[in-house]
Amino acid sequence: MTGRRFASRFPRDTRGLAGALIAAAVLVAGALPMAGAAGRVTYRVGEAPPAEAGRLLPLYRGTRTRVTVERPSVERCDRVEPGAGVSVPGGRLERAPGRLAFEAVVDAGAPLGSRDLKLRYAIELAGPEVVPARVLRGGLVEGVEPRRVVSGRPVVLTFSGRDLGNAGVLASGAYEDARVLPGGTETRCLVQVTFPKEGVFRVALYDRDGPPLPAAPGQALGGHPTRSGGLVEVVREGGRP
Repeated sequence: MTGRRFASRFPRDTRGLAGALIAAAVLVAGALPMAGAAGRVTYRVGEAPPAEAGRLLPLYRGTRTRVTVERPSVERCDRVEPGAGVSVPGGRLERAPGRLAFEAVVDAGAPLGSRDLKLRYAIELAGPEVVPARVLRGGLVEGVEPRRVVSGRPVVLTFSGRDLGNAGVLASGAYEDARVLPGGTETRCLVQVTFPKEGVFRVALYDRDGPPLPAAPGQALGGHPTRSGGLVEVVREGGRP
């Protein structure tokens, strides 16, 4: 009898124990981060308005980017491991319920390409959460030749500066048929373009491997910043030389 009673109780006890363990696991999983991609990510470079990161967070060389991650319990993040060429100054994190913000500083010489920003927690079920990112060129246009051209005619412009490799041209109503020509380098970019009207214009370049740097306040186009020496003056046929 004793053996039968033991045998009859044993399955019920183990089922209760298994149920308790499963319930505990569910509660823990709800409280702890799961490995993989983090939640909604926005970024802000300098004084530009915040933008949605989408599938990849763009990080531009030589810039400081404020990154905000929104997801339940993300405020429990202990630290951020940003990867080669990227740092979080002083490891400072700003936390609020369901929200984590930090500044990512990208070295001017940071390696280009994919990067995982890892959100680390004191307790992790299966590794860190990951913010997929890509380091892009943070170009600067410093000069252009020729600086004065005639409207209505195709012209080849040679831009000089830094981080100008892999450049594309953003669309603008100020110019037409813009295309990057072969033969460019990280300090030199050749663009064929036609200006339909007179004025002083900026030709907006950017790194084609990702979205352009967001436009600064007061500017219509983003992309690589352009100094005054990189602006093009367009005059009428027969206008002043």
